[in-house]
Amino acid sequence: MSPRSNSSEAMIGRLVDDLEPVLPRRAWHAAAVLGSVALVELALALWLGTQRADLHEAMRGGMFWWKMLTCLGLALAGGIAVLAALDAETRARPLWRGLAATTAVALLVGAVLAGVKAVSAPVLLRLNPEHGLQCLAWSMLLALPIVAAIVFLARRAAPTRPRATATAAGIAASGWGAFVFAWSCPFADPLYVLVWYGGAILLGAIAARVLLTPVLRW
Repeated sequence: MSPRSNSSEAMIGRLVDDLEPVLPRRAWHAAAVLGSVALVELALALWLGTQRADLHEAMRGGMFWWKMLTCLGLALAGGIAVLAALDAETRARPLWRGLAATTAVALLVGAVLAGVKAVSAPVLLRLNPEHGLQCLAWSMLLALPIVAAIVFLARRAAPTRPRATATAAGIAASGWGAFVFAWSCPFADPLYVLVWYGGAILLGAIAARVLLTPVLRW
């Protein structure tokens, strides 16, 4: 054996000496981490008593549940797409399509309800910008713990589509933030929800696409 071969083998040996066995990634582990952060945030918000005073009465109305389920559905669809992107063995394309379909259906239903529930009140009064901007700001603020959890998980994975993953992360995080804040918000007018909650989720997706994409590259 040539001296060059001996030196190459010695170098390889030195490089692998410090390596330790790596446990294979488990999709359920990432889901458990993300779900735990989400549930802790929701439990903390409810424990602090931030929910609206007429919550029991509001829960009898269909508009309340439409608002809640829309936010939750987008959060779950985005979260599933993110988890799929972090798992190299999962076929993510159908899940991206599912996320897009969920978003489209939510927007369509919101637009239809906004038209069906058209009232004689002025649009500006229905939108209530003062409170609407608070909804938008709080929804995005409450998205930050989910963003942090996704970045933590993504840095230990190798997403092959960082831009799409970042967008899905923004939808998941801002959708969950909107869902958490919706327990406190007394407004359920479809136009209000479509503009302010939809705006929060849209801005969250755009911000994540711009800010998180470089972080998720490897």
